[in-house]
Amino acid sequence: MASCPGGAMLNSSITLGRLKIPVSFISEFGQDKVGSLIKEFLSENGVATKHLFLYNGKSPLSLAFLNDRNDAKYEFYEDFPKKRLDIEMPQFEPDDILIFGSIMALKSEIRKELKNIIITAKSNGTTLFYDPNFRDSLSSSLADIRPLISENIKFADIVRASNEDMKKIGDCNNPDEAYDFVCERGCDILIYTENSHGVYLKTPSYSKHYTAPEIETVSTVGAGDTFNAGIAYMLHKRKVTDLYAISETEWDEIIETAIEFASHVCMSADNYITPEFADRLKKIY
Repeated sequence: MASCPGGAMLNSSITLGRLKIPVSFISEFGQDKVGSLIKEFLSENGVATKHLFLYNGKSPLSLAFLNDRNDAKYEFYEDFPKKRLDIEMPQFEPDDILIFGSIMALKSEIRKELKNIIITAKSNGTTLFYDPNFRDSLSSSLADIRPLISENIKFADIVRASNEDMKKIGDCNNPDEAYDFVCERGCDILIYTENSHGVYLKTPSYSKHYTAPEIETVSTVGAGDTFNAGIAYMLHKRKVTDLYAISETEWDEIIETAIEFASHVCMSADNYITPEFADRLKKIY
């Protein structure tokens, strides 16, 4: 049993911070001991904390339980105040990337604040990257939150979703059905991950499958989040602002790097890349 700061967007942020990419974490947690440890951890790993909402109360906790395949199931403990996500609006730029998703992107209590952030980013030309990261705990309320998922997809320039996500939220059984689902809601770039079966890239110009390496998995916690960070890392390093101008060769490099990131995390108990892995990557790119 072990504990560490986590959460989908935090995991992505730590990986990017360790790679010395300018990254800011937008979220909320309590002004308690847990919150202090999280904020300190973010700062130590190069993640800006200017856009955090720190409230008087207890920080949320999630527990991940691994099965015999080292896949995780989650339980969440939350006690949020009435006032939520009251932050200073970031100064979004065209070469920025906003990654959003998971449970925080589906909470009615902060929907107004989240939409304001998303719309501001989109109006400033920022690339919007949406990961549904759908949790089993939300299954009972799927009918109510499916419109929010559809709206998130409509806002997004890229959707990165797992096969489990797409099965749960759209009853999609393969990447083609998933792509149709996403396109119908307004986004035409889908990165569909299928665990050890690899990754499918679907765009108006390309439809391609990438194999995943055979590895000895220690934990899958953070793998998808780190995959997302790998995509963002490569888009940033290549200074991509027009997703439709990316060539097939460039997409190959982007996806293969993201797979390398996720595979690395799967072979450790951490939710993000190690500093040693980050140092090696910084020498390559």
